[in-house]
Amino acid sequence: MRSMEFKMENKYEHIVPGAEVEVEESYLQGGLVVYYTIKPAIAMSGNFRRQEALKTLHGRVTNVRENESGAFYVTAEFDE
Repeated sequence: MRSMEFKMENKYEHIVPGAEVEVEESYLQGGLVVYYTIKPAIAMSGNFRRQEALKTLHGRVTNVRENESGAFYVTAEFDE
């Protein structure tokens, strides 16, 4: 299992622990950097080197938390 954190600006009722999610893979810097977006444009991951790319685009939410400034963070696990 691989765990990944995503930043989410708004709280969504269907993004809860146990929910299944699909992510979209996008590239920056000529394909050297990859990032992920929970579909449909709900939350975005940080940037990773292409060598660190996910092997699967289907995951399960394990945690949703809100920080002191009101931003939400979603943790999802992916089978690797």
